Amino acid sequence: MAKKPVWKQISPRLFAMESGGRRIELRYEGTGFQGGWGVYADGAFVRQRPGFMEARRIALTLVGGQ
Repeated sequence: MAKKPVWKQISPRLFAMESGGRRIELRYEGTGFQGGWGVYADGAFVRQRPGFMEARRIALTLVGGQ
């Protein structure tokens, strides 16, 4: 059975996990209404979402999670 990815909080605006040899990061960028969570895979920008849970869902699909 594959090990479930575990998020580590690096700072209040940065969360990271490693799974399957990939590093996935969620970074809060911007301020106010223009702020949002950027999803990065191995340092490359994938997508930005306004809510943390939306960004987390995208990140989990990148590593084959749910």
